[in-house]
Amino acid sequence: MPGTTLSSTAVNSTTAAPTSAATRPGIGRRLALTAATLLSCALPTVWGTTTVLQLLTGTEADHRFHQVTGQGLLLCAVWLAGLVPLVRAGWRGRTPSPATALHAGAVALAAVVAGVLAPGAGALPVAVVVCVTTGLLWLALPARPRLRLLTAELDPLVTPVVLLATALLVPFALVQFGRQNHVHDEHTQLAHYFDMGWVSLALVLLGVVAAVSPAARRLALWTTVRTAVVGASRLAFTDNTSWSLLALLLGVVGTAVVLVRPRHR
Repeated sequence: MPGTTLSSTAVNSTTAAPTSAATRPGIGRRLALTAATLLSCALPTVWGTTTVLQLLTGTEADHRFHQVTGQGLLLCAVWLAGLVPLVRAGWRGRTPSPATALHAGAVALAAVVAGVLAPGAGALPVAVVVCVTTGLLWLALPARPRLRLLTAELDPLVTPVVLLATALLVPFALVQFGRQNHVHDEHTQLAHYFDMGWVSLALVLLGVVAAVSPAARRLALWTTVRTAVVGASRLAFTDNTSWSLLALLLGVVGTAVVLVRPRHR
């Protein structure tokens, strides 16, 4: 519709203008940004590095599914992918893209929801740390995108993919939270079930953002590709077959759909 086109154009020009203009941060702003960067990126960096070492050395081989997904590589990749672009834009004095801001917010929100549903084994404190440190990084930025100006428009191709991923990942996350709360084993003590629920909810939220916001359509790749990773990892390292194959299939097909869809619709 002509009205929608004009509205989208106006919003894009409004959000793009600050991104192209750089403002050199002062010393105080840089100090605040440095502190916020250390606080927000420390946990995912340490966890990711530790997981890589565990995988390379074969440490705790019975935890490989979680090392690849919730405990380590996948979770840390999703987590840092929302933070690092914010830090980079902040140091350059530029406005981060709305998609980056929405990515970081989705991961933090998923952590809070997961922490409330499965607070044991230190999960809730971790969720609070994620939320607070992400908020501090947001406040330390010299320029921020005006998210309230973003338009909402469902994508006819991305939306069905996200709905299918939601139908697959949300029940899986709820099962993980149930295990974290009621099963007493080493995975519970290490909050691995919480981690799996957290990363699953993060993938769902990223997909929802992509389906709703034209400025963040490519975030759907985080949902599809990472769903395939979860499915393939579970198929490789556990005895589960049905759910794993469904996740792998959905991830592969969904990724193809997102990649071949027109960039501008």
